[in-house]
Amino acid sequence: MTPSNLKPSAYCLLALLLIHSTSFGAGKDDAAGTLGLYLENDMFAGTDEHYTSGFSLTWSSRDLEQFSDSRYASPFLPLFDILPYINEKSYQKNLVFALGQNIYTPSDTDSYELIESDRPYAGWLYLGLGVVWKDEVVRNSLVLNLGVVGPWSYAQETQRLIHDLRGFDHPNGWDNQLGNEIGFVVSYERLWRWPKHERRSGLDWELLPHAGVSLGNVSTYVNLGGELRAGLNLPDDFGTASIGPAATTSTPVDGVIAADRSRFDIGAYLFARVDGRAVGRNIFLDGNTFSNSHSVDTNPLVADVSAGAAINYKNTKLAYALVYRTKEFKGQDDAQVFGTVSLNWTF
Repeated sequence: MTPSNLKPSAYCLLALLLIHSTSFGAGKDDAAGTLGLYLENDMFAGTDEHYTSGFSLTWSSRDLEQFSDSRYASPFLPLFDILPYINEKSYQKNLVFALGQNIYTPSDTDSYELIESDRPYAGWLYLGLGVVWKDEVVRNSLVLNLGVVGPWSYAQETQRLIHDLRGFDHPNGWDNQLGNEIGFVVSYERLWRWPKHERRSGLDWELLPHAGVSLGNVSTYVNLGGELRAGLNLPDDFGTASIGPAATTSTPVDGVIAADRSRFDIGAYLFARVDGRAVGRNIFLDGNTFSNSHSVDTNPLVADVSAGAAINYKNTKLAYALVYRTKEFKGQDDAQVFGTVSLNWTF
């Protein structure tokens, strides 16, 4: 099998093997961290359109006193240990990595012709590299996502594979997808937790507001929002975000600054989340940056509203949410609903 025939799922498996292989020969501390798996799909709402599928495999390092404490930092981040603000001694620090793919299609996937009034076919295959610095009440994330848009993203092959597994017909318009383009997004997000919990035991609630900015040829926007969660034995993490440029694994607080825990290992909670964005660029609607391609007129203001539930047992958390996304472009018939499932395991 040649590399050009490999499916994205094969690349994901190769990446996972690479992560494990780099851990062999490393110390126990180097191999520790949090693994996250995020799956999003509109099949939960009975549709197959717009943002139709998302996948992200993530890993964050153990908590570090300084980024150079991890051998993975040395080839990528030699300057981070001398930067101000990031390196305050009160912060726990994590390196974060992500591998993901998003797939977008118009509403009518039966037509072979270009549908000028509907969104383009598009895919985004990317690798995320970044850093997190946090304490008991705040988390900062700075992430660089590098990848490809267009046929190089293998979105068409992935969707065909998914449809074959589900017994559905193949979408017919992928010949009209965006052209190949190298893409990048640099994202910063700051998230707060209120009130401060000295002990995470019993019934309780928590508010997690956030604000951020993303810059790049793939997407440029500022965002603002928050999450409200309530339940039993809340986890010592920073919420249940959907896939996004600044999203990472749950990066729980640990060590001496961690809150006291219940003697019972299991917990559960309900949550509601909102994220509003003022969008300057979205390549999946605005089209290719450096060449002519299909595009539509975008709405500058977009919001996601989600609600869901999570269960946490020891160092593992499973969450599900249903997300409502407002109309993203002029002429879009309906807002979109999709589901998101995430599994995070700290080891």
